[in-house]
Amino acid sequence: LDAPQGLSSESATSPSMLAVRVALRRVAAPAVRSWPGIQRGGFSSLSPALQSKVDQFRKDVETHLPRDGKGVVFATAWLATDNVFVALMKDHFPEVLSGMNLVAIDTLHLFPSTLVCARLVEEKYGKKAMWKLPQDVTTREEFELKWGDAEEMDSADFDF
Repeated sequence: LDAPQGLSSESATSPSMLAVRVALRRVAAPAVRSWPGIQRGGFSSLSPALQSKVDQFRKDVETHLPRDGKGVVFATAWLATDNVFVALMKDHFPEVLSGMNLVAIDTLHLFPSTLVCARLVEEKYGKKAMWKLPQDVTTREEFELKWGDAEEMDSADFDF
């Protein structure tokens, strides 16, 4: 897979990307497991434990990410934790979210429900992802003609 245009392959290990991953782990993973304070229509209020995680997330973003979001890359697989991250960024740091790159890797083997989720997240939070596809193909059929059946590939086929 190609690196997003204008971004080096080292972006995934940049201090900004690492800060995003650390902050997300602190907030999103516990949030989606326990769902405290959720009512129909959204959060009524956060439990003290979850609020402290959101506060730490905000501190981490303020400390480690540029205010304009330039140079920040967040790779998403449209998992619940990824979507919580986008929601938190929209609520607390819209200027960072606006300037950062949200990158989605489409292997051409995503579930249809994943594509629906991606579209809904992009629309709800007003952040279009930079979609990246396998090199030189745009459909699953083209993928199979060029690379073969993904189910028959060895993990070593993905090492570069």
